[in-house]
Amino acid sequence: MILPALGAHTFGFVWDCAADEAIERLAAAGYRAVQLMATPPHFDPWRADAARTRRIRAVLDRYGLSLLALDLASSDVNLASPAPHVVDFAVEAYSAAIDRAAELGARWICVGSGRRHALLARANDRLMVSFHDAFARIHDKAQRAGIPIVLENHPQGLLASAADIVRFLDAEGYADMPVIYDVANAVAIGEDPVAGLEALWRRLGIIHLSDSPKGHWRHDPIGTGEIDFAAIATLLRQRRYAGKIVLEILSDRPLEDLDAGATLLQGQGLAFTRGA
Repeated sequence: MILPALGAHTFGFVWDCAADEAIERLAAAGYRAVQLMATPPHFDPWRADAARTRRIRAVLDRYGLSLLALDLASSDVNLASPAPHVVDFAVEAYSAAIDRAAELGARWICVGSGRRHALLARANDRLMVSFHDAFARIHDKAQRAGIPIVLENHPQGLLASAADIVRFLDAEGYADMPVIYDVANAVAIGEDPVAGLEALWRRLGIIHLSDSPKGHWRHDPIGTGEIDFAAIATLLRQRRYAGKIVLEILSDRPLEDLDAGATLLQGQGLAFTRGA
């Protein structure tokens, strides 16, 4: 049986070290697939820097790492703003991130669905108009650059649930677009991660794992929250999932908690390889 590949996200390192150092630390710990958070001071996507690109690519090549995707911090951009200049800024930010992803040889560019209005739900249909057009602009840029989009569920986004994502991709002609399904993001909106994974099964590009109390939006170390990883492991075994799994954990000791999480997941019956 082909096992899913376990990777790690650099999100937990953004305030402590530069991207090349974080990737090297993950590689030294045995990870062979990484996802890169593109936000200063960790990694500035606006800045083209040939020397930085060479350093990161040298680490990737030295350890045989796969760079799965490059992300923008959701707090930095909003594709669903009612203000056109805010949307234009977000599209420009994604355009710069796509350029950096191409320089680094990333497989995908990760895109979220903007931010919905939590207090004025009826405004969200209007915000979807902004998002629809902005997403199309980014999709066009990504296609021209040869860096496909992978769409992520996000509790603040217009496409927060698995069902929302399915409807959007089918309706807009993006039926073949892969998805990152983040189980902690799902729990934050009260969605059952197992049901969400099943709904998106044929579209799954990456599964993000971290822990959280129910009803909260957290990316805590595995085993410290209430997410049922045994149920998730059962589904992945039964459906013979062989795709990418990325641990995305935010803590004061990210590397130690990533490794502890991998061990706990194996104890829950989730077998995987750290290969790319």
